Amino acid sequence: MEQQGYLEIRKQRKYLIMGLLVAIAAIDATVFFTAGSEIEYYISDLSRVSTIGAAAVLSLVVVSRQGIHGLFGKAYAMLAAGLILWVAAESIWAYHELVLAQETPFPSLADAFWLAAYGPIGYHMFSTSKFFGRGIKKHVILVVTAAAIIFSYFYLQAIIDVSTLEGAEAMTAVGISVAYPVFDAIILVPAILMITNAGRGQLTSIPWIFVAMLLLVIADSLLGLSAVVDFAGQTFHITMIFNAAYLCFMAGLLWYNKQFIFNAKNAAKLM
Repeated sequence: MEQQGYLEIRKQRKYLIMGLLVAIAAIDATVFFTAGSEIEYYISDLSRVSTIGAAAVLSLVVVSRQGIHGLFGKAYAMLAAGLILWVAAESIWAYHELVLAQETPFPSLADAFWLAAYGPIGYHMFSTSKFFGRGIKKHVILVVTAAAIIFSYFYLQAIIDVSTLEGAEAMTAVGISVAYPVFDAIILVPAILMITNAGRGQLTSIPWIFVAMLLLVIADSLLGLSAVVDFAGQTFHITMIFNAAYLCFMAGLLWYNKQFIFNAKNAAKLM
């Protein structure tokens, strides 16, 4: 019976992986093949708003079914808050480009929402790490932390070296460009620690959220570099990475909703 349940979980996870890959391929293929066309901005902006919006809605479903009590209740409520803030940021960005038909200023109000989201997202990552991170050896923590610091240092140097911004807002723009990957690196520390300690579990949604954060680090780093060099070329590849990250959040929430909340409620009914 236990073996049958294990095989069923593996099959469900396989279907989820396949569905995730198909979704990423379909959405990002649309972004890629419309790059440079008249509808590029529409496809790119709407794809980002749609993917992060769907992840935020799913997070609210999780919160409504699970509640906000206990470690996981609070953690997933904070995750929902962070995703909602990112929806606001992406929507502001899309409003500037699609409605006002102008390039989104940098810095802008969208950056305020993006950066504000790191508070609740960070709470989710660090609070869940207290549960999944038990038993992690100290040298592993030191190595992961050192890697995050080294990444932040070299990225900071790269931002300063390539920056072409001038004027009163130059320092603010550079500071914001640096803040994104620095905050990402901080959040990645508990994420990597959790994946190394709990990644072998069949039920955990942590690997999906870890992949999402890793992709966000890449996208934020590229976006930050393009902003400080006043890059006016195509950035569709950054949109593709953001879409993949947002879809990975969805995968993690779907898995958590199915394997934890749904099954737990069914088990409670049978008792």
